[in-house]
Amino acid sequence: MRLVAATAALVAYCAAALPAQTPALSGPLTYAQALDLASSRNLAVAAARRARAIREGALKTAGLRPNPSASFEVSRDTPHEVFVFALPVELGGKRGRRIDLATEELTLADVDVQTELRTVRRELRQAFYSVIAADERIRLADSLVELARRVRDVAQAMFETGAAPRLDVLAADLGVARAETEMDLARGTRMFEQARLNAVLDFPPQQATLVAGSLTEGIADLTYERALTIATASNVDLIALDRQIAVEERRVAVLHAERTPTPTFSVSSLFSNPGEFSAGAGAGVSVELPLFGRNQGQIAESLATTAQLRARRESTRRVVENTIAGTVARIDAERRQIEAFERRLVPTATDLQALAEESYRAGRTSVLGLLESQRVLRELRRDALQAALDLQLSIAELEEILGTALR
Repeated sequence: MRLVAATAALVAYCAAALPAQTPALSGPLTYAQALDLASSRNLAVAAARRARAIREGALKTAGLRPNPSASFEVSRDTPHEVFVFALPVELGGKRGRRIDLATEELTLADVDVQTELRTVRRELRQAFYSVIAADERIRLADSLVELARRVRDVAQAMFETGAAPRLDVLAADLGVARAETEMDLARGTRMFEQARLNAVLDFPPQQATLVAGSLTEGIADLTYERALTIATASNVDLIALDRQIAVEERRVAVLHAERTPTPTFSVSSLFSNPGEFSAGAGAGVSVELPLFGRNQGQIAESLATTAQLRARRESTRRVVENTIAGTVARIDAERRQIEAFERRLVPTATDLQALAEESYRAGRTSVLGLLESQRVLRELRRDALQAALDLQLSIAELEEILGTALR
């Protein structure tokens, strides 16, 4: 309770000192709320969204038609003045195919955003549940300090009555000192993990952020087949390769269209032309003859790039399949490990510690046996906590492979 009250007071103090652009938090953040905040506030995601405007500019450029040209010449020879107006006219659907290519390239901007969101989701889950684990470590350290102090008081009382040697008091004092040191470390770790979370959420480093949740929440059974179906539709790497393949196909279409010559129609007029022809007008058309260059090299390059991208997609798909299989299997094993800690190991160690303390009070065992039972309980509870955190980290890896959040 003292820890919660102190943290709440720190939140209130920091909230008053934070700049106006930082959203005021009415209470502890859940993971779903943190994910929404990170998706809207993370600076890397915001930068990726701004990149879309660049590709939109390229789309506008692709839709432009060729500009006409005009020339006016003055010379001492006749005719003294000549005016020419020329207008290129694109044939073969060049403009439409350029627009199709730019539109396809525009989808790569969405892929860039999804790539940043994938990174943010992984970092957020790692940081968020690391904060929860840090809070759990503080509570664990607090309970261990209380337990160590109780053992020291028992040893001191027995020493004063002559039922225990001075060595028991010294050993119990050492246990208290160790527990208090671990408490200080747990608090420092909490500040470190909070800074990591604030970085993902674009909060100032000094903002105290309370989180709400459990290390075992959101752990639904997910089969390999279901995970593979999700990844096939939303894996960012596969989507990016599909989009790049589509872009190259559009590029080949543009290169084929550019083989069609673009005629330039012109009209001209003569001025200040004394003599036999005082004035005159003319019209003409000019066409570039594609005798040698027909984009053969660019087309071959684009076709080779498409083949390479298809090969990379097959390789990526195989990697995704195997990574999903391994990650799902690891998550299942970690889930069973957590159940073993919760149902058997930690309860049994707790009972053994209580029996060892009772036995020590009765003078049937030494303080070393009691301290050993405390050590076993402490390590099991730490291992259980780390196992739960490892499960969340594995889920973060699975979400990264799937390309979407598991809610």
